[in-house]
Amino acid sequence: MEHYLADSQRPQLSPKWIGFAFLCALYILLFVLLCQTPLYSIEGAHNDRLFSADDIYYTNYFFSTTMDESPRIVKHPLLIVFGWLFTYLESTILGPISLRHHYELIVLLQLCVSLVSVLYLYKILDEFYHLRPRHTVLLCAIYALSFSTLFYTFIAESYINSSCILLMSYYYARRKNSAAVVLLGVLAAGVTITNAFLWAIIVFATSTQSLKKRLALLILGGVCFCLAVALSPAGRIFFQDTLAVCFGSAENYSDHFPLLTMLRYAFFIFFGSTFFFVDTQNATPFGDYPGDALSFLPSAPPLIVAAMALWCAVLIAAVIKGRRDPLLLAPLGVLIFNLLLHGALQYGLKEGFLYSLHHLSAQLLIAALLLRPKEQPAGTWDKIPPIALSVFLLCEILLNLPGYFQLVHYIGG
Repeated sequence: MEHYLADSQRPQLSPKWIGFAFLCALYILLFVLLCQTPLYSIEGAHNDRLFSADDIYYTNYFFSTTMDESPRIVKHPLLIVFGWLFTYLESTILGPISLRHHYELIVLLQLCVSLVSVLYLYKILDEFYHLRPRHTVLLCAIYALSFSTLFYTFIAESYINSSCILLMSYYYARRKNSAAVVLLGVLAAGVTITNAFLWAIIVFATSTQSLKKRLALLILGGVCFCLAVALSPAGRIFFQDTLAVCFGSAENYSDHFPLLTMLRYAFFIFFGSTFFFVDTQNATPFGDYPGDALSFLPSAPPLIVAAMALWCAVLIAAVIKGRRDPLLLAPLGVLIFNLLLHGALQYGLKEGFLYSLHHLSAQLLIAALLLRPKEQPAGTWDKIPPIALSVFLLCEILLNLPGYFQLVHYIGG
């Protein structure tokens, strides 16, 4: 009897920690394997070699002992300052290191940030959506194994940082932690300036505080961001060039496709390449570097298109089911903002994969509404959403394998 009681009182590993340990092991294994390839040997490589990512510039100039003073400061003011400080600390501790090892250290930092974003997604689904542990792990797995999450975890860029900050914003806005919310507003805009709008949508739609307090939070976040930038080494260039860079960026990166073409691009950008390795071409989206670049096309094999359609059906069903649920407002607002900016207004539409992590978490939080437990006993129809999401996760894993082999072949070629 005593032996039975002792066994029953032993701490049991939860699905959360089993899944997280597996994810850590997987990410570390992928990092080790990628370090054996030429991916991080970037001497002589050019920007836009992989899906328009600016990893070469990011590694050489954002993370540099000499702070970048180009107009890019307007888009990433505090990130550039952080990269400068990170590289200064790196050189102080490690001394001179190769550019390859410098790139690898940045990726290690991003790997940690990516794992933190998964933890915050779990906390949101567990504490506010009250999902069953297996359902929470299922959605976290879809996030962690999506192509965009994997790509921007292991390629030096700003987007995994944005994803983590946005997830933390959902969490702390719901917890009414004003200090954390304001700090996250500074970080969101400091990493990528347009994320200030996404942060504002999250705060305004997620917080259960009064309208006056929510507006005060938004204003305080904006003021603190301006003060942080003004006190940083990026302040002079940021305030001097903001208007010119913003208008110039809108003009340079906006497309003008007819309606049907725009809808096709948007469909494959938001619900395709966010999760899957869709069809590619050996050039940038603008046709540059033919034979020496890789970018996505608005097309995919039939099975991937079917999986995309399944995901869209999940989102539509979730919006219908959760139309009166206050948890719907913030993620739906973030998704709609991205659809308007990168879809309807066509800002960066050809390179829309770049912005996947600005809306991936929103899509998952919408889908989670289908899994929220109900007071009455579960019926036959309640079994369909977890089955559909499990099928989607299986598609995400299996259907991406040919694309991963293609990517490894391209890197090694």
